[in-house]
Amino acid sequence: MKKLVVTLFVTLMFTACTKAPEKTVTMEAGTPVGNQAVIKTALKQLTISCIGLNQKSYDLINWHATIASNGGNPYNYHTETWGWNKWVEVTVEVRPNARDLPEEWNARGQVLKYDVGGSPQSGIDGKTTLSQLMCGTLPVSNDPQNPDTFLSVPEMKVLDQLK
Repeated sequence: MKKLVVTLFVTLMFTACTKAPEKTVTMEAGTPVGNQAVIKTALKQLTISCIGLNQKSYDLINWHATIASNGGNPYNYHTETWGWNKWVEVTVEVRPNARDLPEEWNARGQVLKYDVGGSPQSGIDGKTTLSQLMCGTLPVSNDPQNPDTFLSVPEMKVLDQLK
């Protein structure tokens, strides 16, 4: 019986210590409530798809999301590449005293940048090498002329609901 109680206690402590903290996401003032819900759903999917953002969430602060669009410009990079007319730009700051990150990443205090979009090619665009490394599932680009890499995530079609 004692072993069972100890095992249960250790399991509960481990679960409590590894649970990702709830993140607060700031958005532009005046973002409609319906869009806020869509953005929060997309950010949840971002952390599911980018396992590094989930696993290292204790080292990430100041989540911010902004709705962007091509402004009617069909020659916009996002529109030409993935067909997005609207997408969400996400920035996340790495804590200056971040733990458990490889030193060679030089991540402490840096800002991660992601663009997420819906149809026709739903997914995540990693804007920098550090953002790609922190994601954990994005391909990593070491080409300074073309730093973007893409991860297909069909669930990002939720962003088609943005108004």
